[in-house]
Formats: sequence, C-alpha cells, structure tokens
Amino acid sequence: MAVWEFNRGEWTEAYVFLRLLGEGRIYGATTELVKDDSTYIDIVNIIRDEPDKLLIFERFVSEEIAYVQLYKDNEKLKIVTAPEFNEKADFLYKKLKELGAGKRKVGIPEIQRYMESFNIDTPKANLSPSARQKYGQKTDIIVTSEDSLDHVRTTGGFSIKSHIGSSPTLFNSSQTSGFIYKVVGCDEMGMHRLNAKDSLVDIISGIRADYSLEYCGSRNEVFEQNINMVDSRMDEILQYAMLLRIGYIPNNSSTTVSSTCELLAEKNPIGVRNPNAFYTTKLKAFLFASFAGMTASEEWNGRKLLTGGYIDVDRDGEMLYYRAMSDDVFENYLFQHTYFDRPDRGELKEIAVREGLIMTSENRHLTDEEKAEIIEGCHGKKGDFGYVYQDGEDFFIVINFQIRFR
Repeated sequence: MAVWEFNRGEWTEAYVFLRLLGEGRIYGATTELVKDDSTYIDIVNIIRDEPDKLLIFERFVSEEIAYVQLYKDNEKLKIVTAPEFNEKADFLYKKLKELGAGKRKVGIPEIQRYMESFNIDTPKANLSPSARQKYGQKTDIIVTSEDSLDHVRTTGGFSIKSHIGSSPTLFNSSQTSGFIYKVVGCDEMGMHRLNAKDSLVDIISGIRADYSLEYCGSRNEVFEQNINMVDSRMDEILQYAMLLRIGYIPNNSSTTVSSTCELLAEKNPIGVRNPNAFYTTKLKAFLFASFAGMTASEEWNGRKLLTGGYIDVDRDGEMLYYRAMSDDVFENYLFQHTYFDRPDRGELKEIAVREGLIMTSENRHLTDEEKAEIIEGCHGKKGDFGYVYQDGEDFFIVINFQIRFR
C-alpha cells in the first residue's frame, strides 16, 4: 500500500469531504465572512468523478438517523452512519492543527485507511477531464445540494480554501508570472552590490537611491495574454501595483488589495478619468477571474466557469460557503479579504546573493562547486525572481507576486 503524503491544504480537502457528509449542512457567509443563519445548503450527495471510476456518496435520513450510501459506477457498495464521518473529520482536524510550520507533506494513515475503504485513492479530488470541463478547473469537490431559499437541487463544483495552516492563495505565482523591469544606470558591480543586500525590500531601496526602474513587460506571453483579457491594460495596472507593494513608489499603506487600490486611484498610473471606480472595478474583475479559473501558466479562454462556489475553512475548522456568482457580494468579499504576497525567490536568487557578497568582499566569482552547494541547500525551490541579473549590456529585475486570502 502506497503511503499518502500530502500538504495541509490537500488534507483539508479530505476534511471538507468528511465534514460535509457528517454534518449534512453548510451555512452561507456575508461579505464580512460572518455566518448567515438564514442561508444554507443541505448536502444531497458528494460526487468523485475520476478518470477510472465514478463514486457517489449519497446522504439520506431514515428513522431520524443519517446515513451515507456509497455507489461505485452506479452499484451500491457500502453504507455507514453519517456521524462516523464527523468523528473522522474531528480526528483529521486535530492532526492538521498539530502539524509543525516546517512540515510540507505528511501521511495520516488512519484517515488514509478509512478513505481507501470507500475506494478513494487520494484525499485530493482527482477529477476526470470531463468533470473539470463541466464544473470548472478550480473545482475541489462536487456537491449536489438543496438550497434553503428555494429548495432547488443543484450540482456544482466548489473551490476549497483553508485557513487551518498558512493563508490560502487566490492567485498563485509561477515561473511564468511576474513583470520585468530594466535597472537603468546599473553596471556589473552595481548589480553585485544590490544583490548582496539579500532582502528584496533592501534591493529595491538601493535601486531607488542609485538607479531607476523602467517597466519592460510581462515575463511570459501566456501570463500577459491572460491578464489582459480582463482588461487590455491589466499588466500596466498590476506592474504599478507591484512597485507600490515593494516600496519603489514610497507609501505607508498595507499590502491588502483594497488599500493598494486606493493608492492606484491616487496615483492614477494610466491616466483614466474616473480612477476611484476604474481601479476598483478592474482589480475586482482580476480577483474574480483568478477564482474562476485563470492562472499564470495556462492559456485562458476567458470563460468563467463557476457552477458551485467557494468553501472557506477557518482556523477552528468551521466552514462557510459563498455561491459562485459574479455579483457584488462575492466580488466585494474577494476585494476586502485578499492581499499581495511575495512568494519564495528560489535558488537562482540564492546564487545571486552569494555571488554579490563574494564579489563585493573578495572580488571573485562563485566556483561551480559553491553553486552546486547552494542549489543542494535550496531543496528544489522553484522561484526565480527578486534579484538583479545581466542580459547583454543591460541589467534587469523580475518582480513576482501572489494573492492570498487574509
């Protein structure tokens, strides 16, 4: 038996699966992520539409006892009482809370054995291509539910965001995301002096003091094409937001999307006539597109496929949901509860920092052995940005970002 090893976010998907079947109901949330007792959905079933099988976990009540019936490819296989799922969810939540900050992937054999008894191969849903096409690329769980307001039954895909560990991401950085800036006036020794500062904030402070930044464009054509489908000048808006967030354009604001938007309206980098409404509308559209399926690395057709909604799991394991509708309630929630974050800068940054330190102190380059030692110590970090590099006779820096939930 292969041991399941997954990160906290992936195990949280199993937690939501178990809790939904155990509780049988999830309440809606207001814009401020407060429980709305008048809005809820009752769970009819949970569907795992996988490439090699179709599993349906149907929840029903008989003689005041709740049960869950498993169907595999329309054949009845197993039936258990719903409280059993709640017990497993409690156990899993406790394990997730015990995980140390440095833990990346862990095994939880008790939960693995339990889920495997239902023909489940992984805590994270392995959706078939047809299911992703039908329910959305960012679907984590497919739920048939009955709405408390109109009692209509619908089947939709929900995205899961967990606050049990670190804050979940809405827009993930990748090797293709980010923006390229020319460091105007820089030379080779200036590059090494800047990189020796290590901290991105200090590097940017050094650039602001001795040089200047000139925006060159997006790092990747797919990334630029995707964000510019939201607005034809979205890359200009976001790159300026990055200059605000890293302090190149001095400000005393926080990193939240809403506070950044206020600064954008104040600076009005692309010279629109109604900046207060314009930048708010565009950033909300970007956040919604990110939630709805747009990523940095895969070509996006502009389709906002949202059939279910979003399930938020707080630090106490409590769950609330939003319907995935492009309306003010959900967009305002995204706008008010997200912030700009800088992801890991990766092994090439580590090499640039060490090279900068050695060049400024010993006036020599790193040896191949020293570079290999740095790479080995990075343990496969994927990021590649946030340091000054040379291309031909010019010098550049890539600024990357991700957006997390608060």
